[in-house]
Amino acid sequence: MTDLTQIDPSHRTGKKVRSLTRLIESDADLLSAQLKELRTRAFPPAAEKELRKFTSGEAAKLIGVTDAYIRQLSIAGDVPETEKNARGRRLFTLEQIHEVRRTLARTKPNYLPTRRAGDHLQVIAVTNFKGGSGKTTTAAHVAQYFAMRGFRTLAIDLDPQASLSALFGLQPEFDLQDNDTLYGAIRYDDQQRPLSDIIRTTYFAGLDIVPGNLELQEFEHDTPRVLAERRRGSDRMFFRASRRRWLQLKTDTTSSFSTAPRRSVS
Repeated sequence: MTDLTQIDPSHRTGKKVRSLTRLIESDADLLSAQLKELRTRAFPPAAEKELRKFTSGEAAKLIGVTDAYIRQLSIAGDVPETEKNARGRRLFTLEQIHEVRRTLARTKPNYLPTRRAGDHLQVIAVTNFKGGSGKTTTAAHVAQYFAMRGFRTLAIDLDPQASLSALFGLQPEFDLQDNDTLYGAIRYDDQQRPLSDIIRTTYFAGLDIVPGNLELQEFEHDTPRVLAERRRGSDRMFFRASRRRWLQLKTDTTSSFSTAPRRSVS
């Protein structure tokens, strides 16, 4: 058990008093352990979130065809082999739905959303300067909506609380190391990493994420200092280099008028 007491030299009686810092650290360790245990219980055996499967009717609706057409494709062998429920109905994973889209797009490209030459990356920033206003929930649902409809989507968690990351199955205390957030790609020293090394897949096929944690606070301290020193041009700020790979980019920001939220809408 962690010793939460220390001798206070200013205390005349010499009695032991609790160290507030050690008490907070001990409580934080206990909470982290409980969160890890809760995740293991909720998502066994791999302790990871998993997206449910979709019926052929749901798959048809997402793709934009009829259920009968899906059955016709199945009979012809043009769709991947899928699991069947107790009633014999096909169950599709989201990746299998995307595979059907790719098959149909060979003759009708509109079934698979892509960017044509000259198309810009579509950026949606979810921001509000008030806590509890639904920013994270909105960002998650919008990102999932586009991913389920075939758009290659990248979600970026700009909130140090990392609630968006948690919704997608990442627990910052255990799953992230130093430089595993957007800060690692936009920091101003020689420890900067390529954004492609930080991006992680999620349990939603076609939806990737740049996770967040408390490390993002470092950007708020570094940026004013670096801008004052004029050591980096504006063309190298933030995540401009990520604009070629995805169709949709969603950002979830913190409830403050800090640097990251302002740059996310610029």
